[in-house]
Amino acid sequence: MTSADRSWSAIWSARSPAARTTAAAFLLAIVTLPVLSRQYLGRTAGEIPVFMGGVEALMAGRLYAEHVFEYPPYALIWFLAPYAWAPDDAERFRFAFGLQIWLFDAAIKAVLLWRGIRANHGFPDLIPFLAYSLGSAALGHVLLMKYDAVPAALSLAGVLAVCGGRPFLGGAVTALAAGSKAYPALFIPILAVVALRQGGDQPRRFALGVVVATTPLLLIAPWLPWWNFASFHGVRGLEVGSLAASIVWALHFFGANASWSLIGTSNEVGGPLADQLLAPARAFWVAATVTGVVVAVTTALRQARLKAIGGYTTTPAAVAALLLLPLVPFVATNTVFSPQFHLWLIPLAALVLERRDSLPRPAVRAAWAIFVATMIVPTFYPSREYTLGLGLWRTVVLVMRNSLLLYAAVSLFQAAQLVRTALQRPAPDH
Repeated sequence: MTSADRSWSAIWSARSPAARTTAAAFLLAIVTLPVLSRQYLGRTAGEIPVFMGGVEALMAGRLYAEHVFEYPPYALIWFLAPYAWAPDDAERFRFAFGLQIWLFDAAIKAVLLWRGIRANHGFPDLIPFLAYSLGSAALGHVLLMKYDAVPAALSLAGVLAVCGGRPFLGGAVTALAAGSKAYPALFIPILAVVALRQGGDQPRRFALGVVVATTPLLLIAPWLPWWNFASFHGVRGLEVGSLAASIVWALHFFGANASWSLIGTSNEVGGPLADQLLAPARAFWVAATVTGVVVAVTTALRQARLKAIGGYTTTPAAVAALLLLPLVPFVATNTVFSPQFHLWLIPLAALVLERRDSLPRPAVRAAWAIFVATMIVPTFYPSREYTLGLGLWRTVVLVMRNSLLLYAAVSLFQAAQLVRTALQRPAPDH
């Protein structure tokens, strides 16, 4: 701890509990209350009628069969209350839905703030809280009109629960997140290994939590073919924000034949080159994601050796780095990449920054790269060009954003390799 950190800690400790509570509440209010202004800014997103249509199709018994719905079934949980408030008014639904999402965003900020204050080691402990607050602010245009903050909050809760000795809760909320937005399913095998290396009945309790949360999916299957949501994504092209699409669009400035058009609710890049790249890009995405899961799981398994000799303790930051191993490639190499996907990344990246001095340096660099990539999103989205086709300089920024995430993915693999190398060293003599 530096002298400045010790001074900050001494000043904070000298305050009365009431003064500390007031200061924390004021800081939380500064980063949460202004977000509510987004309720009254911008046009209502095209997904809002989709959310409402999903609830209507559910009540009519047509969901996933006659009615195409692109989200997993637990997503409907987050649409029911706003729909009950405003079944026939998209603007009122948007307000109720946005208020609900605001609460999830505020919960993430409150947890990160509390963890920073509780550490009591100085101002740098607030960096994770500030990183997430700034990152979510950069995504303010989509924050309250998408539900991505919900699985992000649940995934964060899953990490903290498993690391905090509550594996049943961790398994349940992670499975609930996966049933809401499919990507947290990547975390289940990794968190299962984390629970396993903690010993005792932790693995059984984690598995029980997953089973309890996923059982309803099995029970409703005869009446609700919810797996059909995946078919919607199987026919999508290269979304404009994706790595492959950004390369094709950049090449169109040098003569490549490419188009930028609205397909459904998403903008896609088309043309001969885009068509040729689609299948290889999907194959690369699958390979990169599977590799990330395998490396994360095997690294977590080997970390149990360090724990056995007293050289390793499970921390939320270390587990968050493991979860980012498959998630960053899943996002960075995906053929579908919407701006709100950053909401999946930034809470876990913020958690990694809690242990900047103890994690491998590449893991910390990856977290900062994710933060910077998130902060530059507003330079190209939202913009008029994002609807019609990005100009040259915004295309350069988009390629930079994707390059930063690729750098983060490579850095996370490097961090895992450093951990695995450390585990291969001989145990110290006692």
